[in-house]
Amino acid sequence: MQKIKQLPLHEAQKIAAGEVVERPTNVVKELIENAIDAGATKISVYLEEGGKKLIRVTDNGCGMSPEDAFLCFAQHATSKITTVDDLGTVGTFGFRGEALASIAAVSNVTLTTKEQMSEIDPLAGIQLKLDAGKVVKKEAVSCTSGTDIRVENLFYNVPARQKFLKKKETESRHITQLLHAFCLDYLAIHFTFFQGTKEIINCPAIANNDIISRITQLWDHQFAQQMITIQNSQNTDKITISGAISNHQYFRYDRNNIFLFVNRRWIKSQQLSRALMRGYMNVLPPARYPAACIFIEIDSQEVDINIHPRKEEVQFLHPRTVATTLQNSVKEALEQHLAQQIKQPVNFQTQEQPQRSPSFTPRPFESTKSQTHTTTSFGTTPPVFSENNHKKTTTPTPGDTQQTTIDKKQNSIGTYDQKDIENYNLIGQYKKTYILLERTEGLFIIDQHAVHERILYELFSKRFHDVSTVKLMFPAIVTVSSEDMTTLSGHLEIFKKNGIEIEIFGDNQLVIQSTPVHIKNIKLDELIRKVASWIREYDAVQQDQFFKAINEKMHAQMACKAAIKAGDTLTTEQMKQLLEDFYKIPNRLTCPHGRPTGWLLSIYEIEKRFKRT
Repeated sequence: MQKIKQLPLHEAQKIAAGEVVERPTNVVKELIENAIDAGATKISVYLEEGGKKLIRVTDNGCGMSPEDAFLCFAQHATSKITTVDDLGTVGTFGFRGEALASIAAVSNVTLTTKEQMSEIDPLAGIQLKLDAGKVVKKEAVSCTSGTDIRVENLFYNVPARQKFLKKKETESRHITQLLHAFCLDYLAIHFTFFQGTKEIINCPAIANNDIISRITQLWDHQFAQQMITIQNSQNTDKITISGAISNHQYFRYDRNNIFLFVNRRWIKSQQLSRALMRGYMNVLPPARYPAACIFIEIDSQEVDINIHPRKEEVQFLHPRTVATTLQNSVKEALEQHLAQQIKQPVNFQTQEQPQRSPSFTPRPFESTKSQTHTTTSFGTTPPVFSENNHKKTTTPTPGDTQQTTIDKKQNSIGTYDQKDIENYNLIGQYKKTYILLERTEGLFIIDQHAVHERILYELFSKRFHDVSTVKLMFPAIVTVSSEDMTTLSGHLEIFKKNGIEIEIFGDNQLVIQSTPVHIKNIKLDELIRKVASWIREYDAVQQDQFFKAINEKMHAQMACKAAIKAGDTLTTEQMKQLLEDFYKIPNRLTCPHGRPTGWLLSIYEIEKRFKRT
């Protein structure tokens, strides 16, 4: 019995489309690359529903003849190569034919195009309508030179793929980043980008090939001031590095502003990203990332651009050489920038800083009634140590021998049991950072910030749905990037569930109406930008896991910002209250970020040092 059957052509085309078209971003990429190869100097992109409903790309390029318009949707039709030997020297993206057959197979397509040489004939244009790859209508039309292509109802005939598309905000964000890459790569082209009727990007052509001017167009002048250029940094005869990178004073919470180009193609490469980060070694804080726009020019014989169906990755003949060249170029640019700053005169002033002594505020979860707060200052918040009121007890002082509950384990903080009672003596505070306890087993050292951070995190995680909020009399306005705005616009409910009421105020501005009581003095703009980066990071996980991960990170971040800091002077009563709260919570071994809250210097180790054992 015959088991193997040959699929019908139209079904095979749908399956093959998956290699090229995974999401709306891939469609936009293919259409823009076609427009660039057509010599366009102005390209406009229009989206509806994140590209799921409509993707439209118009250009003023050379256009197509009626013959080419029909042929471009045929399989294996291309103007890029004639034999397989041409793959090693390809210098264009491909013109009207490589991916259009796959796109048309899973959507409704309308193509309107006209050659520039046909300008004298008002009806020289042609319009084709295709349904699932088949031409259902053709007619001569009057249109301007160039090409206008509409892709509607993506994956309408492939439900298995359609259900895996993300929310419109997510798909729009991916397309926005793609447009940023094209704008950075092709300075001589005027790009515009619309979502519905809203203009997202409008970048006129840059005549003098100034990448900093393009960065200013895409983001803002303040961001562009943080960028430094890499001008034709050349470490080998075959590799040239140029572009722009952020200086040592700027960082982001994700890699979304790192753009790598190889021979004018935007690519994704973990190896090159790691090389870039090595160039910033000992410059950026941990888990922070730069902004970068790096152009790598390399002999076409030294790189394979055809290893990925969507041309998103490349393979180098000598990858280590390329990575080392990039690392050295970044490091050299940073060192030169820093050297220029050092040469400038600097006035040094010394001023003794007053000691910070945190005060106590009401318990964070006493009431769910909203309060009104008349300030929007974001300074250092006072610590909140306890969920419930405690009975007054005698405060231990250095030299006392008062009894207090303590853990019996010698090697860690471990678990706490009210029945376990053991002597300890509160010695005091060391370096305004650590609390020293004398115990039977030895000297116990506690990190005051890590301990308070864990206390607040546990409270936030358990009781945040019942949080007491503060209504700001003068709402605070936070300016974010267009990328972050696109990310956050569909997820403001996350903030609301955590007691932070935020509304969209303008194109790139958010207004904070209320906050939880215990973080009313915290600077929230950093938290908002971090949440945007976390949303992008966890975009691919299931919804319940997504919200769980974001909430955990928000609670950890707010606990970190609200907790007492290293350098805060604590009274004996404050240290005692901190310890009482500490021994009432679970997960005491580490802070929410994984740092230890304390450790024991055993009496054995002390006596060994003094050669008493």
